[in-house]
Amino acid sequence: MKTFKQMIESKDVVPASQLEKNKTAAEAQEKVFEEAARSEESHRKTKISTGKVEGRDHWMRELFIE
Repeated sequence: MKTFKQMIESKDVVPASQLEKNKTAAEAQEKVFEEAARSEESHRKTKISTGKVEGRDHWMRELFIE
């Protein structure tokens, strides 16, 4: 039979403080992943203009002459 210290050293048992750290790290990683997924999803919705579109006027600034 192993002692409690031996079980901790062999990683059979994890202290509660380590569990809390692991949980916090996992939640932070999940939050970063969700934010990246949202960013990727919104990036797919934007489109680069490929030229003139029918029915839309093209606006230009007038040149500034001093």
